[in-house]
Amino acid sequence: MYKVDRKTGEIVWSLGGKKSDFKMGAGVRTTLQHDARRNPDGTITIFDNGNVNRVDQSRAIMIEVDEDKMSASLVREYTHPDRLLSDTQGNVQVLPKGNVLVGWGSAPFFSEFNHHGELLFHAAFPTEGETYRAFRFPWSGQPTDDPAIAADLGTEDEVSIYASWNGATEVTTWQLLAGSVPDQLEPLASAPRQGFETVITVRTTESSVGLEAVNSSGKVLGTTSALKLEGRT
Repeated sequence: MYKVDRKTGEIVWSLGGKKSDFKMGAGVRTTLQHDARRNPDGTITIFDNGNVNRVDQSRAIMIEVDEDKMSASLVREYTHPDRLLSDTQGNVQVLPKGNVLVGWGSAPFFSEFNHHGELLFHAAFPTEGETYRAFRFPWSGQPTDDPAIAADLGTEDEVSIYASWNGATEVTTWQLLAGSVPDQLEPLASAPRQGFETVITVRTTESSVGLEAVNSSGKVLGTTSALKLEGRT
């Protein structure tokens, strides 16, 4: 690992290898490592694949470098209880509250640990899959297609409306619209979003219905096409 002067391109120091500029503390040396990152607090995280012929498991490590004393020490290491061994790829991501996400590279897994190195969750990709790096970030989905609507007529004036919008993450409420003609729909009822598909059951004699997908601020994110209820005029 190298620190390079961005203006001159000269190597400021090297960490590890046969000619390390640092005195390497216990547990700091790595083999075939990936994804060295300098964190805001000055620590460096590394995914240490390890030599598959010499070690039983890969690990993520956090080290501290003292550029005055030119010493490197191990702050913490993160290993999986199943002793995962990854011969290629892998990464380490320090999350905002101090947890650490580890992508295990050629071993098709990713794991999150707390600040003390305790495993919080573990997940797997399909067995034939690999991940060069795995990251965790907040994500917001706004599909390019319109929300979907379906209806099921019940007895008398009852109708069940099915609302869904695959990939939309910001919808909190479905607003049901109804009217006698498709282009003149008015609000009739609303319901909080319930997972992938929300069912809204109402009584109405109107012949056309539609839906608005609404976020927590009351903003309409998307609108379905008007749906003509079969058998109604």
